[in-house]
Amino acid sequence: MRNHYFETMHSALHHQITSDGIEALALCSDRSFPCHSHDEFGFGYLVAGGQESWSGRGLVEAGPGDVITVNPAEIHDGRGQPGAPRHWRMLFLTPAALARFGDVAAETVEWHNPVLSHPATRIVVAGAFAAVVEERPDPVQIEEALLAAIRALAGEALPIAGHRCGPVPTGPVARVLDMIGQNWAAPLSLSDFADEAGMSRYGFLRRFAREVGTTPHAYLTQHRVKRAREEIATGLPIAEAALAAGFADQSHLTRAFARQFGLPPGRFRAATRA
Repeated sequence: MRNHYFETMHSALHHQITSDGIEALALCSDRSFPCHSHDEFGFGYLVAGGQESWSGRGLVEAGPGDVITVNPAEIHDGRGQPGAPRHWRMLFLTPAALARFGDVAAETVEWHNPVLSHPATRIVVAGAFAAVVEERPDPVQIEEALLAAIRALAGEALPIAGHRCGPVPTGPVARVLDMIGQNWAAPLSLSDFADEAGMSRYGFLRRFAREVGTTPHAYLTQHRVKRAREEIATGLPIAEAALAAGFADQSHLTRAFARQFGLPPGRFRAATRA
């Protein structure tokens, strides 16, 4: 993995190329880019500013919050607004990576909308970018986030997190919940869950979100946090509790613990000893 940081008016705020065919790029620039193309599928969103771009799909304008896409070999340019740098974040996936993470045949994929003004899709795309550029990336989170983003761009949105649409989970989802309850410390993946459910990865992701109200990764993480909390309360050192609960290291646990309980595990441990 390579990372480069620059501090100029034309700034590559983040540039990262992974070994599995993903490139993440965050730019802030007022430059115009001449006609060019990419070998990869690209998708991302504008954080601030705006731009115009011409391609075979015509002239398009994008503003803050808009999702932008580009197909392999698609000739396009890019022009910002005079005196107003735009900030955008993009992911570029090789066709092989798109096929693997999206459960699709890459040769059948073509982004038809160069710009999408759709907040729900932007949230999913932003989540995928954040998962990839995480300082200590979680492979399960990346797998889930990329799958959701690729399918969202195809118009297949997940149910809204936090809104359970069905009764108490049964059948395939219930089996996976039981699997998590018994094997939460194991290195479980979305593929493991889908296999247990006997479904495609995206089919299972949609059903799980609909019946449980959150994603499998989020559910597994909160389950692990609770187990780590129990271990810390018994006096187990935080680093050991993190590993015992299935986290890669203490820093992963600390971030998840603070998100779930509002305080870091060290503060919790101190309170249990007071």
